[in-house]
Amino acid sequence: MLVVEVKAGQALVWGAEAAQTLRERLGVGGRLVGSLARGPRQNARLGLPLLLLPEEARLLAEIGAATLVTAPRPDPGQQAQAVAAYHQEQESGFREQRALACEARRRRLQDLAQHIAAGRAQKQRGPREAEQGEEGDWPHAGNPAHELRYRVYKDLWERGYFLTSGGKFGGDFLVYPGDPLRFHAHFVAQCCAPGDALPLSDLVSAGRLGTNVRKTLLLCSPQPDGSVAYTSLQWAGLP
Repeated sequence: MLVVEVKAGQALVWGAEAAQTLRERLGVGGRLVGSLARGPRQNARLGLPLLLLPEEARLLAEIGAATLVTAPRPDPGQQAQAVAAYHQEQESGFREQRALACEARRRRLQDLAQHIAAGRAQKQRGPREAEQGEEGDWPHAGNPAHELRYRVYKDLWERGYFLTSGGKFGGDFLVYPGDPLRFHAHFVAQCCAPGDALPLSDLVSAGRLGTNVRKTLLLCSPQPDGSVAYTSLQWAGLP
């Protein structure tokens, strides 16, 4: 028999298996009203508990499918312990995700080491030879904007990051710590040549946009020595 907790006149189901049983076997859907640990400020996707309509809770009780119980007032000491245990488990999950991201990056770098070495060997043979091989089928070769973006893309790629188009966030690339199917992007990369003027209004707009979507703006500037300089910016509103 399922347990439905009644608190402040509302019927709540806290267990995932119980919520699944209600939906799949009893045709009672309820409504998810809880925030997700990794997205507490959004409301597009919600989690447990499951809030039942009064009619749903009453029906479940009448057919003997659930027992309605009133939650006792928690002891302050036990409540503090429960909160501490929750935060500890949450932090453990974050550490596990970071470890998975580092391991995935390490494996990817190992898999790509041979390709990187081949690319560097090609670069040492001379840029003109590489351009001659591209010009026949690659229309972007020699385009200054493309060359600028490519140098940034390649440098981040060699560092083990995943990149996708960043146009919808006002940048050149979205930079992920791992597979985009498993991770959210950490940075919005914007490419700029050394010495190029960057209007303050554009800089402020890009920084605020990145902060609004919970991503750090990453200014990427290829240098004459072949390296790429990175500057990260985050918008900090005044109180």
